Amino acid sequence: MKHFLLLTLVAFPLLVSAQMIGAPDRKASEGEGPFDQLIIRGVTMIDGTGAPPTGPVDIVVENNKIVEIKSVGVPHVAINPARRPKVATKGKVKEIDASGKYIMPGIIDLHVHTGGAEKAPEAEYTYKLWMANGITTVRGVPTGDFEWSLTEKNRSASNKIVAPRIVNFQVPGSGKEWKDRKINTTADAKEWVQYAKKNGVDGLKLFSFRPEIMKALLDEANSLGMGSTAHLAQSGVAQMNALDAARLDLPV
Repeated sequence: MKHFLLLTLVAFPLLVSAQMIGAPDRKASEGEGPFDQLIIRGVTMIDGTGAPPTGPVDIVVENNKIVEIKSVGVPHVAINPARRPKVATKGKVKEIDASGKYIMPGIIDLHVHTGGAEKAPEAEYTYKLWMANGITTVRGVPTGDFEWSLTEKNRSASNKIVAPRIVNFQVPGSGKEWKDRKINTTADAKEWVQYAKKNGVDGLKLFSFRPEIMKALLDEANSLGMGSTAHLAQSGVAQMNALDAARLDLPV
């Protein structure tokens, strides 16, 4: 009788082939703010729920949060100033006359990579391309190398660069401290997730890991309030397919 040894090999895509060039510091001429209060006046609003456009409305933003959306009239009729939200008397205030214009929620792109040497090596180009097309939040899976992605995410959050808001997902086993390590056991999997959480990673980009490793990664990520998504290629379905992953609480 002949005996055969079956080895399951899973090829993980190379997502970042060369280090990106981080975006330059935001110039004084590139945007304004932040403001204590921002009021967008007389705009027609598409709210993203599927409802028809409504307006004119005044939208009040305070400390980066919408606090009021007020109807101030009907189309083609002069607005009564008494109906409008009041301007704050303190802090840095900005008003925008958006009469005749439309506003909608920023687009969220749930699957992005910033680029690479073969495509667009400078992150500034990609960021501004996204923003020019209305994309204000991206989920990088990943946007780039572990440490680089964290730096760019933090620079965006602090308004130091012109870029969308960045949500940072990383591949298990990435990061300088794991350069010479591999995730071979469930203990390794849980340790890496804790390492990622500690360093500010928002979630996991998974592939077709063995069932026990996949479970450990997802269990630990869920317990720490981290997100997760997966690329389950046909080459890996022998050990982890979409149904198996869903049973392990991978979001669907």
